[in-house]
Amino acid sequence: MEALGYLEREVSGNRLVPGRSCLRPAYAYLRNNRFLETATPYLIDLSERLDIRADLTVLDGTDIVYLARIPNRDELLNLSPLGRRWPAISTASGRAILSALPHDQCESIVAASRLTPITHATLTKFEEVREAIKEAESRGFAFQSEEVLIGAASIGSAVLGKGGKPLGAIIVGGAAERFSEESQRQFLGDAVVKAASAISAHGI
Repeated sequence: MEALGYLEREVSGNRLVPGRSCLRPAYAYLRNNRFLETATPYLIDLSERLDIRADLTVLDGTDIVYLARIPNRDELLNLSPLGRRWPAISTASGRAILSALPHDQCESIVAASRLTPITHATLTKFEEVREAIKEAESRGFAFQSEEVLIGAASIGSAVLGKGGKPLGAIIVGGAAERFSEESQRQFLGDAVVKAASAISAHGI
């Protein structure tokens, strides 16, 4: 693995870490992903117009995985979370995607998920999770505050493909204080829903 470049030795030490060759399949996946290609201009627009972070995620099993992040001006030097995973039931994007799935499929994913508290605010009862998903279905967007990161909140809306199947979700996120007022959550939610609908209209 080291000879092939999939493992490398740290400069200071003898510890093996993932090597640069690991980036090859990741690049090929992202380079040929029509969903990412189509969604990126809308993420940039949301980030620039609202001065907020905008992300694109997909569902993988019971997790959501980040495909892209467009930071706002205050986060330009932050490391991209590309490939990072969170439990879908604890995130705005995950709940948005789950709310767009057929009930049986949604319930299967929820039942297979682990109710492990990540922060003090993480929902730890299936009834609470199901209620949050129902609210997302009703409003068109999901909201979470400090459930995965202290001090951070986000709003997400599902992007639908052909046949109404969710491809993933776009989210806007930032400091929890910005999401504290219902009027602001509705404003940001409307913007995310509009962007998600525009991406869906491409018929990917």
